[in-house]
Amino acid sequence: MFVIDCPAHGSRVLLSERRIRNLRNTDAGVLLDVECYCGHIEKIRTGRRHTTARAPRATVPE
Repeated sequence: MFVIDCPAHGSRVLLSERRIRNLRNTDAGVLLDVECYCGHIEKIRTGRRHTTARAPRATVPE
C-alpha cells in the first residue's frame, strides 16, 4: 500500500500495489510511478542509492 498526496484531491490517498504503473531501478534508487484513482501520476523515489560494487580483494596464499 502507498500513501500519496494527490493535488487533484487536495488530500492524502491510499493506493494498492495494483496502482503501480512503472517501476525502475536506477542509480538514484527505485523509482515508482503510481496512478491515483483520478488519473494523477505520482512519482516516488524509494530504496537505497545504488553503489558500485568493489572488486574483491586478492588473497595471497600462505
